[in-house]
This record gives sequence, C-alpha cells and structure tokens, in this order.
Amino acid sequence: MKTEGIGWGKLYIAGEYAVVHPGHPAIILATQRCIRVNIQDSKAFSLKNVNNEIEIVLNDLNHSDEYWKYAISALKVFYRLLEEKNRPLAPVCITIDSDLDSEDGIKLGLGSSGAVVAAIIKGLNKYHQLNLDLLSQYKICVISQFELQTGGSYGDLAAAVFGGIIRYTRFADFDHSESISGMITMDWPLLSITHIKWPFDMHWVVGWTGHPVSTKSHVDWINKFADDANYVELMNKAKMIVDDVVNSRSIEEFLEGIRRYRIWLNQLEILTHLAIETPLIKMFIDVCLRNGGVGKSSGAGGGDCAIAFFPHPANISDILLSIGIMPLTITIAKREVL
Repeated sequence: MKTEGIGWGKLYIAGEYAVVHPGHPAIILATQRCIRVNIQDSKAFSLKNVNNEIEIVLNDLNHSDEYWKYAISALKVFYRLLEEKNRPLAPVCITIDSDLDSEDGIKLGLGSSGAVVAAIIKGLNKYHQLNLDLLSQYKICVISQFELQTGGSYGDLAAAVFGGIIRYTRFADFDHSESISGMITMDWPLLSITHIKWPFDMHWVVGWTGHPVSTKSHVDWINKFADDANYVELMNKAKMIVDDVVNSRSIEEFLEGIRRYRIWLNQLEILTHLAIETPLIKMFIDVCLRNGGVGKSSGAGGGDCAIAFFPHPANISDILLSIGIMPLTITIAKREVL
C-alpha cells in the first residue's frame, strides 16, 4: 500500500508574535510550496529524503537536525495513537520531498518543520484509514511538538494542515495527562481555525533575505516582557489590528491594516530591543512602497521572508534581486476539506 501526505508551507500576513498568547489572532497564508511524503509498506520503520542522502530509523531521536526530530516525533505520536486504538503497528518507509528549501538546501522560512509534521500525520491518517478530521490531525501535530517542548503558537501547523488563508488563535493550556485519543477529542480552550476569503482581489510579492532565523529564540526573548504593562497594552492593540484586517471590505482597508501592523512590529522592536525589521527587510518594504504596495516582515523577522501587498500587479523582481533579495513565487494552497 502507498499513500501521500502534504504539509503546506506558511507565511504570516499579520499577527506574528502576538499570536503566541492564547486567544490572540493571526492571519496565516498556506503556500502551494509544501512538503510531500510518500508512505509505503516496509520491513522496518524508516524516514528518508527523496534524494536518499539521509535515512534514519525510528529510534534515532538524538539526530542533530531539528527537522528530523520533528518528523520522528510525529511518527512516534501517531503510532502511540494506533496502540490506543488497538490497531496493528505496520512498519512503513516514509520518503520526504520538500520544496521549502533553496537550491543550496537552506530553509526559506516557510515553516518546513511544521510542514513535515503535518505531511507525516496527514499521510499516516490516510495510510491507516483512520478518517480523522482536520482539527484532530492538527491536534496530533501539536501533541508531537509538545514532546519536543518547542513552544510557540503552533500556527504553522494550522496552516500546514488546513491550507488556504486562515484566521488562527492559539489554545490556552489544558491537561496533557490524557491519552492522545482523549486529548484530540477534548475541547482546547480558545483554539480557533477558520478560513478567510476577502471580497476583493489582491496581489503580493514575497522576498527572501537569504538569512534563516530561529523563531524560538525570538519568541523566548519577547516572552521575558510578558508582565510589562506596555507589552500587555501592545498585545491588545495587535488583536484589534488583526481583526480589522480580517474584516476588511476593500483593498484600501486591507492595505491600511497591513501598514498598521508593520508599525506595531516596529513598536515591539523598540519595547523589546529585538531586531525584527532588518536593513534588508526595510529595503524590501521601501521598494514596495515606491511601487504602490505596503510591506512588512513575515513571521519572526530578523531575516527569512518579507511580504508586500499591492492593489495591482507589481513587477519588481529585478529591483529586489539588485538589492540582494530573492523573489519567491508564492501561490495560496488549496483549502483542505475532509
């Protein structure tokens, strides 16, 4: 038997940083760039990439690359679920194929760690014919990251599972002592994942700076300010801005919301002394502004990607290349339906 699972990449439109706090929304675009896994019968559990450059067995949890740790944890958690359901633990070979990396093998900042987890869980769900709904598959993805104590918002997992463009809010803490079956069937307080479709057309440009960033280190840093009154006020302001973007009824309202969130990120930088909008990202934003668009960093900032939106098509690839930014062709992944 052979099945396929797809985990979509992600780009934050708005809401990054604030979304790590339960109940604070973010808007996340799932990208057509993705990770695909092929799962087939095998004599032993194994994971490998499509070029056969690396192959690891299931018990190699000490692998130095976090990408593979995420993949192994997803596989282990899913098989614990099968044990709870008294389903046979048939060994499989999982082959991973990613287009979330550059030609040099550098991650593009499109959420490859979350995408590989989602691809494996979605593929195993098909392979074992569990017919789990999308929300349950998302929860299994999150549980597999609990095992690694990654923290964060888990919004990348929501985009990787659900596709399309989503409004996402992180869940509040809940009892992790339940079985996996128990955890995926219980209500997760404040968790919300809904698809968005605006009543207007928009165009966007995505630029990659060539500098990968550790999202976890940035999030860990800003969490030190969680009890600061100015920080709390700033987080509440983010919530209002994001919901204004979600509720936009014209491209002008949408672009104004993106502009306001860029200002919000600048204010967060000042408060926390964290470098989010690097000189290269600022150059990207300035180029887009001169060509009629509104831009901002996407995700953790400090490198990785920036995104800009336009009321019209924008052909600025040559300009971006001239300043050292790689334009990325990004289209929206299909909305998943189950």
